[in-house]
Amino acid sequence: MITDKYIDLHTHSTFSDGTYTPTQLVKAAKDANLSAVALTDHDCVDGVGEALEAGKSFGIEVIPGIELAAYYNNPVETEIHIVGLFLDYTNEPLLKKTKEIMEERTNRNIKMTARLTELGFPMTYDELCAEAGRDSCSRTHYANLMVKKGYTKTKKEAFQKYISHGMAGFVPRVLPTPKECIDLITHSGGVAVLAHPTLYGMNYNQIRLMAKELMLLGLTGIEVKYSTYKPEQEREITRIATELGLKSSGGSDFHGLNKPEISIGTGRGRLCIPHYFLQGLRP
Repeated sequence: MITDKYIDLHTHSTFSDGTYTPTQLVKAAKDANLSAVALTDHDCVDGVGEALEAGKSFGIEVIPGIELAAYYNNPVETEIHIVGLFLDYTNEPLLKKTKEIMEERTNRNIKMTARLTELGFPMTYDELCAEAGRDSCSRTHYANLMVKKGYTKTKKEAFQKYISHGMAGFVPRVLPTPKECIDLITHSGGVAVLAHPTLYGMNYNQIRLMAKELMLLGLTGIEVKYSTYKPEQEREITRIATELGLKSSGGSDFHGLNKPEISIGTGRGRLCIPHYFLQGLRP
């Protein structure tokens, strides 16, 4: 068993809102001396095939993955994210559903560009796609475009003033339920992991109750290590995982230049995700 290597089970490529191609991302993981990396693009598995081929070339294990957003409302109404690992990325029901999710994302983006234009920040959907390099656009691409057009000075300002939940320029997506997301992952041979639970505006007791509820739906793991966690948060999420019997996962949430402060494998410099996490998560 590999004991002296580290891994990263939460990364994004140009197929969602990252700036590295799947090949570049896998090479970066190899250069960082990781033993394995999961590609978990938002709502799609389009880059997984390329990542797997790159893994063969660079001699690093690549785990097929995805990150799905779900609507959750007990007790806090919020968007939660569920990472799928070890997917059969050719699974037809998975591809059909992710296509529907991407179509809904497109509909939201068309409405949101119109909303921002009405607010005095003219932009078109075509400009947004050009910024993203494809028609898979996220709010990061809005922020980048608003800075380029001189509407805001920084991406942070764009989020804080206009495109975050509850802001005037934000248009919500119609999201699947947690059950739909978990079923989609497990029925395609994968394992479902609750991503970055400290980001949902819940206290630890609420996180524990949510995780317990999601376990009844088939949740397998939880991210006990993540780039933004403070030591106390890592301890508390690890405690919750241990109490509930959830398997440990973790990732940097690497996005390349869209999150330049986060490096693959090491996050903000101190992240270390042990290889044995991977062994525990294997289906």
